[in-house]
Amino acid sequence: MTGMGHFLGQHVDAVALWVVVLALSLVVALVMADLRSRRLERRRLRPKGVGVRLDVIRRDLDRMAEYLGEFLESRPAVWQPFELGLAAMAARQWDQAIEHFRKALAKAHGAQLVPIHNQTGVCRYIQGRLDDALREFDESARLATQYGDEKGKAPALGNVGVILHDHGELLSALNAMSEALALVRRFGDQRAAAPYLGNIGNVHHDQGALDTALQFHEEALAISRGIGDRPGVAGSLGNIGSVYCDKDELDQALPRYEQALAISRETGDQRVTANLLGNIGSIHRYRGELDEALVFHEEALALEREIGYQAGVATELGNIGLILVDKGQYKQAVLTLAESLVLLLATGVARGPRQALLGLSRCDDGLSRDRVQELLKQAGLADGSIADMLERVDQMRRKRPRQRSRRLAPFALRRLATGSPA
Repeated sequence: MTGMGHFLGQHVDAVALWVVVLALSLVVALVMADLRSRRLERRRLRPKGVGVRLDVIRRDLDRMAEYLGEFLESRPAVWQPFELGLAAMAARQWDQAIEHFRKALAKAHGAQLVPIHNQTGVCRYIQGRLDDALREFDESARLATQYGDEKGKAPALGNVGVILHDHGELLSALNAMSEALALVRRFGDQRAAAPYLGNIGNVHHDQGALDTALQFHEEALAISRGIGDRPGVAGSLGNIGSVYCDKDELDQALPRYEQALAISRETGDQRVTANLLGNIGSIHRYRGELDEALVFHEEALALEREIGYQAGVATELGNIGLILVDKGQYKQAVLTLAESLVLLLATGVARGPRQALLGLSRCDDGLSRDRVQELLKQAGLADGSIADMLERVDQMRRKRPRQRSRRLAPFALRRLATGSPA
């Protein structure tokens, strides 16, 4: 039986109408099948351990804000190497991650370039190559501005601020971090605001404005607690503990460190755990409990080596070296402090070298210049490096006379503000 129907406002034969409907249904089914196939293929190729929502890896990469952008609509030639890079980062394989990101970079365009440069910078930062990392973050921020990607600009600026802070350029660091914070607040992103607040608090801390720093850390803590971000709570508690430590209120600092350590162990945040172990060790050293301090710093060093975070390795070597100086074990102290100083000078971190040099000067007092030179040569240092190191010791002494009886302050209690959480 045939008849007339309407299709798109036209009169058509009923049989022809059904043919059209069936054809359209077939087309839709084929399109849906293709989309499902693409999704399955992407799921199959996605490295295990990499989540579907690509915002961050986790805050255990110290203070680096991560931004992964919108890759779900990009071509496989872009998103496949990018996600392989993320998997390599999760496995602490920094060089492999960078190679994958370079492959993604060669195929990416527009705003896709923003997160690739940012993630490459994170890898360089963890490796201790701060200048290389800074170039990547600067490029990420520039591209974010060019392509109107303000969500990508915020972490790039925040990361620039972190490196400027490490270089000791506190005012410039504060400006970059404040701009990043203003951007995430414009988006209403509370989860991202908390670590930026923490980083700003850390700069105020190093400027000596301890009460101002405490206000920023308390605000970050309140946000993290409010949104149930336990790693954020751990980071903020650690930062608050560091402020109280510099206020010489150790009884206020230690419980915060211990609370934060329990949370970070629970959540598996190795970078935060290493920081907290080092900070608790420093409190034991302040109290003269050298053996207890050594246990905490050695555990922190093992974690830093596992992660491959060179500035953290240098810091813990330095703290262990200072404990050995306090124990009068000058031979071991020379070797440990020299290794720390080499790493610190290579990474360009402003904080730390002075303490290593002070420790070496105490070893020089306890042994002799000839014995220290001999130990440094046994450690594999070239004659030129040894001469440079001892010249630095002498320069430092001219600025600060010998003080045999005074216990050296530990290497900077490392602040725990981190990047944007997931």
